[in-house]
Amino acid sequence: MRFENWHYRFMAVIIILVAASTAFAAYHHMGDTDSDLFQSVYPQHAGTKLDHCALCHTGGEYEKKPGVFVSLGSCQWCHYEYGYDGSGDIDATLNDYGRAFRDNGRNETAFTTIEMLDSDNDGFSNKDEIEALRYPGDPNDDPTKVEAPFKVYTLEELEDMPSHSQFMLMNTHKSGDFYTRYEGVTMEALLSEAGMLDSATGIIVHAPDGWSQYHPIEPDEDPLMYPVSWEYPVADYFYEPEADQDMTDYGWCDYTALACQEYTPYEPIINESGNQMILALKRDGNYLEPGQLNEENKLDGEGPFRVVPPQKVPGPPDQSSKSDVQDVIWPFDETADHNAGFATRSATIIRVDPLPEGTTDINTLEAGWDYIDAKKIVIYGAIDPMPTIAVKLDELCVLISGLDKDAFKRPAMKRIMIHLCKIMNRLVKKEKPQVVKKAMNHWMVKKSDGCSINGEPDNNDWIIDCEAQKQVYWKINELLVLLNIPS
Repeated sequence: MRFENWHYRFMAVIIILVAASTAFAAYHHMGDTDSDLFQSVYPQHAGTKLDHCALCHTGGEYEKKPGVFVSLGSCQWCHYEYGYDGSGDIDATLNDYGRAFRDNGRNETAFTTIEMLDSDNDGFSNKDEIEALRYPGDPNDDPTKVEAPFKVYTLEELEDMPSHSQFMLMNTHKSGDFYTRYEGVTMEALLSEAGMLDSATGIIVHAPDGWSQYHPIEPDEDPLMYPVSWEYPVADYFYEPEADQDMTDYGWCDYTALACQEYTPYEPIINESGNQMILALKRDGNYLEPGQLNEENKLDGEGPFRVVPPQKVPGPPDQSSKSDVQDVIWPFDETADHNAGFATRSATIIRVDPLPEGTTDINTLEAGWDYIDAKKIVIYGAIDPMPTIAVKLDELCVLISGLDKDAFKRPAMKRIMIHLCKIMNRLVKKEKPQVVKKAMNHWMVKKSDGCSINGEPDNNDWIIDCEAQKQVYWKINELLVLLNIPS
């Protein structure tokens, strides 16, 4: 699949999996009844990743100009193909599971009728995938896929971290330059708080409209790359009246920020804690305006969070590349440091590379929009797995506790498994992953693997209901993959 390169060579990677714990619920559009039908058949999955448009709909791509393709998630692709007015072809947006649901009556019975099909031909039945919280219409999402370690931050949590403020130039190619003061958390401090592993080499910052940008952790020789861990150089305050958009009809730079009044032309801009890449929460004292899609399916706004790198090579704001007036003090310079093009608006997901062995991506074309509304951001990948292990273990304990006693060979076996869960929970809190892994392999896997391996319970299984057993088995599988990650 080809992705649009909006300016630079590091754009969106091919992505695989929307994580159950980091996904978001569906947009229940006016007139939508299918989501309610799904919830009536699978009430336990309300509010999970399956309660989403991507259950039945697919993403797609269109050719913006010859050789340049734009990839869209299911929501944007539906609006692109079907239209906001419903004038397009809704069938063109369906995945194989959605088509099977439609062809079998598009009702509650249809969901149960197609359970034993393998709509996406990935080797797992629709029912098995739904039980494991995987998309039955996505061949890249199956029960063997395990989400990478993750950590979700709210706006309030970010505001509790040490704040960093810097006045700086945002130099664009063509949309207008501006001076502003951004306030937020340094990216280096944020990644450290998230438990970034020593093996980390870089990050990919994603916005929910499909945009992404790569940043190495340490400086490298590539002039296009803005590193995370680096003290960016001091820049001068460049001001000339003809560049001021309020002074000339061909001006291209916005100097209206209050902080501009604190500086004289060509004075060095000294920020108290230096110049660093930051996750910005505020601009000129105001919270960033949350991003949203306009009627052209493009992103408006820059918040609630924006990843902002200063200029690597400080320079003046140059004229817009679109302007016909280039006989000016600072004409457009293709080689100038246009740092604004590397600043990700409405950042919702940060992937820390490389992903740990055995783990997979978040589908950034599907996840993210609800984070805009909730003012949250997720960091995942090469980070400390223990917080995610704790979350997953809690989910396993809740799952086992909620199973009917008749799902077990003997009622006492349920009590023992719940007790084991509690013991492992305490071991996780004491950060003893190897002990937890041994207990998981000895007491949990062997008691719940028959149905997934042989299609029916075996003599060692404590859980004898296959539907219940498979749910437990795949939760355990997730935990074992995460427990193998060096923390």
